[in-house]
Amino acid sequence: MAFVESFQSFSAKLANPQWAYSAKAEDGSLVISCWAHKLKLQGGILRYEDFLSRWNVNAPGKNLLKEHLQEAFEQKLPVRLVVATAEDPTIIDRGETATGMRNTFHPKPEVVGQVVLFDGENFALEFRRDA
Repeated sequence: MAFVESFQSFSAKLANPQWAYSAKAEDGSLVISCWAHKLKLQGGILRYEDFLSRWNVNAPGKNLLKEHLQEAFEQKLPVRLVVATAEDPTIIDRGETATGMRNTFHPKPEVVGQVVLFDGENFALEFRRDA
């Protein structure tokens, strides 16, 4: 599925598909794109950890994500997951742009998560099967 359509499957519209990583859904939940290689399954919980300073090539997207993470953390909003699989994960880990790579995107409607850590820089999301 394409990037934009993955967000639309959760009734979320990206502010700008060229740079946004996150969006608010019509039901108020946060929808976020997370890199597959950073998702770790631990005891039935799918955990994603990252830090914003690594995302250094896209200031508008990073700033919007920071706003979304802060709001979801403070208000304990549900988080919906779009899994992004990078053609070359090492480029992502170096903080370089994924533009031009053949990445794939898959919405995961069977899980719902929460922002369990956000300190303005570091963040962690935990996803569980939706009951």
